[in-house]
Amino acid sequence: MSWIDLGLIVVNRFLGPMIMARTAQMMLVDLPGREQRFYSGFIPRLSHGDSAILKAQHYLQTQEGKDTRVSVLAEHAGLEERTFLRRFQKATGLTATSYAQRLRVAKSQELLQFGKQPVESIAWQVGYSDPGAFRKVFHRIVGLTPGEYRQRFSA
Repeated sequence: MSWIDLGLIVVNRFLGPMIMARTAQMMLVDLPGREQRFYSGFIPRLSHGDSAILKAQHYLQTQEGKDTRVSVLAEHAGLEERTFLRRFQKATGLTATSYAQRLRVAKSQELLQFGKQPVESIAWQVGYSDPGAFRKVFHRIVGLTPGEYRQRFSA
């Protein structure tokens, strides 16, 4: 889609920002400089070769990131807690909590995009008891609030 950005930048250079904005609006595209993280989902790293951590990752996937107790995850991996935490971060590039948050946010993105439930209900459904905490985590990871995400991407 870089050709669209290039075209809009050329329009901006020769005709000004107002015409560029109108052109982008007519083409139904965002102005240049948009963030790609709004469009990308969480793709967990599974090719690290650590079979013990893979077991924990699969468990987290089946639980949709809701059960993040280190003791449970370490038990599924067959490791001591400290060893699990160290190896999990080395294998995935994320802490277990951050990994679980990304799984939850990915599920909530799907629910926001294809459903009509209120944000509070979605927060509860993906494992957050506090909708405010959910909104903060969602905004930090996605870059949009849940409401903005729904408005922009709802099907």
